[in-house]
Amino acid sequence: MSLFQCDRCGCCENTALSGQGCNGFAESFYDWTGIEDRRGKRLCSACAPTKYSDGGETGFGTWHDQFARVYLPPGMFRTARNGNLEHVETGDQDFRKYALRAQ
Repeated sequence: MSLFQCDRCGCCENTALSGQGCNGFAESFYDWTGIEDRRGKRLCSACAPTKYSDGGETGFGTWHDQFARVYLPPGMFRTARNGNLEHVETGDQDFRKYALRAQ
């Protein structure tokens, strides 16, 4: 599965653990009440909506603990062709060396 940088908190996330990031077509599945500013963004499991549009619980709103949460400088990473994160300016895929102290 592909990695991406959360547009809200900046952490590294896996699309399989975050509802494909909750954007694009998946955006219509969720209730954005009270978190309208997050709509349309790629979101990690902790920043994602906690309710589906039908009112059911999503299981999001907390970190999934499937791997360590690594915070990165906001907006500095994109998903590379191979599915890894790469630094926007350098193309470096060793994202952990850019890790910020946990928030």
